[in-house]
Amino acid sequence: MSTRSKLWGLGLVSALAAYQPLVHAQNHAIRYHEYPGNIVNLVSWVMKEKGFCERQHLDCQPVTLAAGPLAQQAAAAGSLDLVYSSADVMMQAIAKGNDLVIVQPQITNNVYSLVTAAHVAEPNKNKGYPAVMQDLKGLKIGVSARGSATELQARALFAGAGISPDSATYVAVGAPGTAYAALVAKQIDGALSWDPIDAICQATRACNVTVDMRKGEGPGNVKAMNGSFVNWYARREYVDKNEATVDAFRRASDEATAWLKDPKNFGAVLDVAKQHIKLGDEIPNRDAVMNQIVKEMIDEYGTSFSRASIEGFNAFLVSNNMLPKPLDVDRIVYKRLLGSR
Repeated sequence: MSTRSKLWGLGLVSALAAYQPLVHAQNHAIRYHEYPGNIVNLVSWVMKEKGFCERQHLDCQPVTLAAGPLAQQAAAAGSLDLVYSSADVMMQAIAKGNDLVIVQPQITNNVYSLVTAAHVAEPNKNKGYPAVMQDLKGLKIGVSARGSATELQARALFAGAGISPDSATYVAVGAPGTAYAALVAKQIDGALSWDPIDAICQATRACNVTVDMRKGEGPGNVKAMNGSFVNWYARREYVDKNEATVDAFRRASDEATAWLKDPKNFGAVLDVAKQHIKLGDEIPNRDAVMNQIVKEMIDEYGTSFSRASIEGFNAFLVSNNMLPKPLDVDRIVYKRLLGSR
């Protein structure tokens, strides 16, 4: 090889060496679902704001959408990459033709609590579930929307107690904030909702936590869904074309979850939460309530996938005529998630 050729070769190697870091440094955009002002977003807030996305060379772009079905539609239209939702909502969408795949677990167990307004007499309160459901017959129960997962779970609580689910009236009241307002205004007697409604009830004493499904209370068919209750999903075609980006997101999520679950980082996690959530002036001891909300949310996160949980959802949805038949778990779960958990 001539001296000129050697020099040209060395120059090419140098140029490639200089170019390679630029390739690695390029952040790949990923658009993921967030619920407006909701504490369930805590991992994704930490992931973006504490550098876990950057570490995995991701340009994390949150897209705010109020409900799982809206996010599913956005993913089908190509304007969203990852959907954040409970498994029941996702599995019903799959049965209707939306080809979604579970790519990452996020919240381990049931996220819902049944709370009851202070004006409601609960003579069976100390007996716990299922006896306490006797006190709610004939009352108005708030749910996020008619036909929603919250209504389905409320009905399951009645059925599991041997009471007709139709013995209560279900009223659409939206998210926890508006559900709480409806309780205080006595427009409803109880509500099946999620964080932070339980912490707000305890702080204000305007309502009581009657059945805490996050702690394993409720009938067996509901508890069988614990393990991988809320997950991240993507359209199959997106996963097939973007496996490296999906894997990077999964690593960022795992790392962010481990970081926020480390007790020494609690103060920093609390600061992140306060940037996104503001409790109203009507909430007494707001700092203490915020601490409780964040601690409880941290406890709910997990990174292990549970196949048994998805089978539990299958059984629950089929028995409630929400699925025509069980879904094939192997088909609806990302191959690397199945292989690594």
